[in-house]
Amino acid sequence: MTLRVHVNAVGITMGGGATHLAQFIPALCKVRPDWEITLYSGDATLFKLDGANRIEWVRSGGLRRLAWDSYFADRRAVQLGADAVLYLANYGPLFPRVPALIYQRNALFFDRSWLEGRKVRERAEAWLRRMLAFAQLRRAAVVITPSAAMAHFLGDWRVSPQKVPVAVVPHGIDLDRFSFQTRKRSEPIRIVSLGHGCAHKDQALLIDMMEILLARGCDAMLEMTVDDRDAPEYVARLRRQVGEARLGDRVMFVGRVDPVGFLAGADIAVLASLTESFGFPVAEAMASGIPVVASSIPAFCELLGENGWFFDAGDAAGAAARVIEVLAAPRDEFERRRSAALRRVEGMSWEHNASLVAHLIEQYAEDARRPGRWQSTRTR
Repeated sequence: MTLRVHVNAVGITMGGGATHLAQFIPALCKVRPDWEITLYSGDATLFKLDGANRIEWVRSGGLRRLAWDSYFADRRAVQLGADAVLYLANYGPLFPRVPALIYQRNALFFDRSWLEGRKVRERAEAWLRRMLAFAQLRRAAVVITPSAAMAHFLGDWRVSPQKVPVAVVPHGIDLDRFSFQTRKRSEPIRIVSLGHGCAHKDQALLIDMMEILLARGCDAMLEMTVDDRDAPEYVARLRRQVGEARLGDRVMFVGRVDPVGFLAGADIAVLASLTESFGFPVAEAMASGIPVVASSIPAFCELLGENGWFFDAGDAAGAAARVIEVLAAPRDEFERRRSAALRRVEGMSWEHNASLVAHLIEQYAEDARRPGRWQSTRTR
């Protein structure tokens, strides 16, 4: 089926969204080479996006983005005769005239366990964003989430549009870039943590974990991909925490780096997030053959299965204990878990991800061509 498909990525600039966009667009163009694909981006120069027939730059930020997502993207799709619009950045139109497939992957506004510990102002902002998202999702052709955990977060609210179809489509990873290797343990132990500096990533716990490990005689170093541009106030607190603990020679902020080179030669990956909708760093570490110590949040448990070492979110002592367990694990147990982790990610290619999304687009685009069908689907 030859289709005109618009992809709205306005608002995506960094983090998991940027990782997704840069890989997904070329994969979609590869699996559906006969489609006419138009991409809308807030800054198309940020990404190397091969294959899209047209890339249009749209001013984003604040009310501009709200207006674009809620109305003008759909209006543009009508003008250009689009068959469907895929909204990658959590929000979509309030009253779509073209089938809207909305990717929802922002756990910060939907995960109750995360919101319970936030300040009143943050909870109020989350409520506003959640209500807007639900109003848009209610008229979507289908809602796409990258994990069952994220789908559960959405359905856990009384006002959630329960009758709108939800499709769980796990993200992919570039398996050709992340090579599975058998490594000799380094001295000191090189612990790494991928992810931009942000409160819900809880890098502060990793610094506390390092204090505990060093106090127990574990010769280790921690490298985090935290950059001063991420969340300046939060990163400044992390730097003060490192200084006060006198860990300047043991904890390094390496900034935004290529994850392939960063993971090369690592001994252990530790992820302490308090909430996530997927977990690219977990999947990339798994594909690289690195043992993963992770907080036991739903998305990480779903991705790792029984192949990770888990600790309770917020428990620095538990994280340190799991690191020591990894270091003391019998060789056969260690290799069994690493090999099993690799098998879990082997099918997670971007082509597979794009094929699943393309099938959904085809399904709802075809449905819209039947008189009355899409209207009844989106309002039932």
